[in-house]
Amino acid sequence: MLTFKGRRRIINVFLVISLLIFAVVIVVIIIREDEDMVPYQSDLLKNIVKMKEIDLLYVIDNNTYVKLKSKHGNVNIIDYNLDLINLDLLYTSKDFAIDAKASRGEYLSQRFLKVYDNITGHMDNMTFTTGPSGILEYDYTEGKGIVKNGVTIYQDNNAISSKIVEFDANNNFIIFKDNVTVEYKPSQE
Repeated sequence: MLTFKGRRRIINVFLVISLLIFAVVIVVIIIREDEDMVPYQSDLLKNIVKMKEIDLLYVIDNNTYVKLKSKHGNVNIIDYNLDLINLDLLYTSKDFAIDAKASRGEYLSQRFLKVYDNITGHMDNMTFTTGPSGILEYDYTEGKGIVKNGVTIYQDNNAISSKIVEFDANNNFIIFKDNVTVEYKPSQE
């Protein structure tokens, strides 16, 4: 039978072993969060996971989907909102398709997309560009969007520029607002 000192010595040995295991686990966690070791880091106190090489496909229905690619970004693990850097976007529906690139973007609640800064892209048979402060917002459910802070849309040799463009993919129309200019060059036959 063990004496009090013998039991205490065994408890101390278990305590030292437990502390060593705890220290090893902490070291492994620190090493694993090194950017070169894994494609993500986390800040659990802020509910944020930092990721590299994001490739997201969100299917809305049989004919409609959104595909987002990004070099890196943050994911809020509570509401699954994404904040993306160097974003490539492809949105396709039955009657409407848009692909775009931007300096950054946000994917909110699997319903909204906000894209910022130096946006370029293609929409059906048109191309578009914004300036450094351009903003594109799109609601997948409503099929409606808006581009703010200046946009130019090109089709063939023609161009339309305005400060604001509103579009409705479901009803197939575009509205240009505020400081609208048109460059029209008739085709030569």
